[in-house]
Amino acid sequence: MTVCGACGGGALEPVVSLGAMPHVNTFLTADRVAEEERSPLDVYFCPSCTLVQLSPVVDPRRLFTEYAYLTSTARTTVAYLADLATALVRGFGLSASSRVLEIGSNDGTLLGQLRGVTPHVLGIDPARNVAARAEAAGVRTIVDFFSSRTAIAIEGEHGPFDLVLALNVVAHTPDFVDLLAGARRLLAPGGRFVMECAYVLPTILAGEIDTIYHEHVYCFSLRALASAAARVGLTVVDAREIAVQGGSLRVVMQPLSFHNEIDAGVAALLRKEHDAGLHLGATYAPVAARARTLRDDLRAGLDRLRCTADVVVGLGAPARGVVLMNHCGLTRADLDFVVDDTPLKQGKVVPGCHIPVFDWTRIEKDGNIAALMLSWNYRREVLDKLRRRTTNARVLVPLPTMEEVRVA
Repeated sequence: MTVCGACGGGALEPVVSLGAMPHVNTFLTADRVAEEERSPLDVYFCPSCTLVQLSPVVDPRRLFTEYAYLTSTARTTVAYLADLATALVRGFGLSASSRVLEIGSNDGTLLGQLRGVTPHVLGIDPARNVAARAEAAGVRTIVDFFSSRTAIAIEGEHGPFDLVLALNVVAHTPDFVDLLAGARRLLAPGGRFVMECAYVLPTILAGEIDTIYHEHVYCFSLRALASAAARVGLTVVDAREIAVQGGSLRVVMQPLSFHNEIDAGVAALLRKEHDAGLHLGATYAPVAARARTLRDDLRAGLDRLRCTADVVVGLGAPARGVVLMNHCGLTRADLDFVVDDTPLKQGKVVPGCHIPVFDWTRIEKDGNIAALMLSWNYRREVLDKLRRRTTNARVLVPLPTMEEVRVA
């Protein structure tokens, strides 16, 4: 029986099914595509606690032990994390004695920024290949999944932390309530837990179907997240919408036992969610139709581009792009190749579609090309890169609204 990953409720309501989907960050060489795995990608709503979630859930060891995403490869992300580091230092008064833990620290980009303020930074990430890059950059990293179990070991060796960070990792954790409990255990008196995650209101509900993939087990509302946090002794003291990754939440929590001053934005956002009907299963009824419309419109747009260009290129091979390509059934008949900055993806093929991935030098400066924007959440950065390769290209941007732009 399908049960809620937060409250254990067993009456989950279906939202949308994207069928059997490949694991979006498992990039293989062309001679290994027979090894590729596919798993059902079905989204449900829990009427008991309002949590939007996948079921069934793929074992995270199959998704994260080796990983193809590097935080440091996107200039926009690096700049964002630099700004975030500055805001954390100023907002929480971090100093040379402050102790910081990052859950899902990837290649250490954010902790590397914070090391300029305090040497007491520690990362934990399950991907061996990515953690090795962080260590090489001087960021101490534990190679493991974070849980209440690992929190006990970390506490024994390092003691409590003034700040625990979890950017785009809580939603990736099947037992995310246990993750929250582990974070609660490691907080010093007055310490803060800061997390970011995809926000269901501007993403899935608005038709951003590419937000759905096996790694994103949950897509949170503040209401669902606050309810789960309260069960492990955490309270939300600040919450706000942020524009990154197509629409996200940034949430600050503290132990319930601490004297919490709650920002007025928390109640305002909860009211906004209620007015939008995020507590009602019926609100999610249009999602499946929006997924079909997106597929049909994208394929029609690509057909128009193919009629006028010698080569059609995919711009970026992010997880969301892999979902979009597979949802729309794209093949090499639709895209000749994809370009991406991540070395771990270059020379391999897109999961499911088996379209080859190259670096940006593959685009010929004088070629008659068109393009599909797959990293649309980095639109400005990607279009700037394309302008450096060509001065005449039509680009189909599928989300948040389908449109065609020209690079000149």
